[in-house]
Amino acid sequence: MSDRYYDNPVIRILNRCTDLVVLNLLFLLCCIPVVTIGAALTAMSSVTLRSVRYGDGYVVQHFFKAFRENFRRSTMVWLGAMLFGALLVLDFLFWNGEGNGVVASTMKMVTIALGLLGYMVLVWLFPLIAKTDASRREQFVNAIKMAVGYFFPYTVVCMGLPLLAAYLAYINGPMLMLMLVMGFATVSYICSFFIYRVFANHIEEESLGSEDVLFPLRKKSNEESEK
Repeated sequence: MSDRYYDNPVIRILNRCTDLVVLNLLFLLCCIPVVTIGAALTAMSSVTLRSVRYGDGYVVQHFFKAFRENFRRSTMVWLGAMLFGALLVLDFLFWNGEGNGVVASTMKMVTIALGLLGYMVLVWLFPLIAKTDASRREQFVNAIKMAVGYFFPYTVVCMGLPLLAAYLAYINGPMLMLMLVMGFATVSYICSFFIYRVFANHIEEESLGSEDVLFPLRKKSNEESEK
């Protein structure tokens, strides 16, 4: 087909929606064993980060490649996160059963705060696993630094958007169906725009010219270097 066909904005939007539907299905299927959710999250992040960067397809091929290559590390992180989350839930239930005293209320707030801190780190950790080959310790430290150093708006958006989507799916039937069709992949895709703007400051990649999503950042950086 002609380049004019692919340059049609309607066609581009339809292609992107199709990619998101396929990616969403792959993600849900790979989440069924539960223990593989971490690897599925990493693979989905890998696909959406690549899509933001290059705008290409190859969803199935790239998803399973990333899933296979990052399976061990992602699964270890996910199992640790599940254990940490389970301990926090048990701790919260324990203190909730102690009534509404000062100590119990304080400990419940501490538990919630720890849960949010863990969530902050995971928001960055899975994309870092998908994008970098650093050691597990370095990725964990970098996830903490990015979560704190780029708290607003990047961490806030990447934490808030999944929570908002989950809440809307909980209270609204059509939204739940939309999440099952393409919602998880769409949330990941939107978050990848914010995540990649941060990665651009830390990961060296060859410029793709004015069509590069990172072009404004690199142009600004070059102008500052020349001053």
